[in-house]
Amino acid sequence: MALGTVTLINEKPETGEVTLIDSTDVFAYNDPNFSSSGLVKGSLCTFDIDFTQRTPIATNLQAYTATEKTIATSVDGDQTIATGETLIIKNGGVVKGNITTNNGALRIEDNGAVVGNITDTGGSDVTIRKGGNVTGNVTMSNSSALKVVNKGVIKGNVVVSHADRLTIGNNNGGGIVTGTITTKRVRRMEITATSTINCG
Repeated sequence: MALGTVTLINEKPETGEVTLIDSTDVFAYNDPNFSSSGLVKGSLCTFDIDFTQRTPIATNLQAYTATEKTIATSVDGDQTIATGETLIIKNGGVVKGNITTNNGALRIEDNGAVVGNITDTGGSDVTIRKGGNVTGNVTMSNSSALKVVNKGVIKGNVVVSHADRLTIGNNNGGGIVTGTITTKRVRRMEITATSTINCG
């Protein structure tokens, strides 16, 4: 699943448009249950993206209620991020374990670190920036977005498949991936000249 905002509702409300969060990517939606979802223009929502269509389309829209947790100390053990949850690791916070996420959000920033692997099983938004770093591998799938920007570092390998977006570097600075990057059916990839890849 993906996370976004309802940006257009047509006269027949089962169709309209949604925009991915932290993005300008817009998808038309077609959801026969939209009227019973409680969603209005501007609502945060989760949705599936059907990439089997010639033009990908959003379906199964549901209201989204965010919950947020911040780690700014050292934490031992694996972490799980479920639908609608956001985990922020920052200010020197360290997770010594693997992180699994499904349709959630993960931010590793301000010198936060993960000493382990990150695995997304669908629809999550993972951002590594401002000196945030991951020592293990990052695996993303099924309508996910991975952003390694502004001095964010992944020391392992990156595998992205059937996903919406892969961004390495942006206007605020390059990203660093010292391992390899493997992609399959990624809708949009952006890699800036200020980024370094496979240079470990």
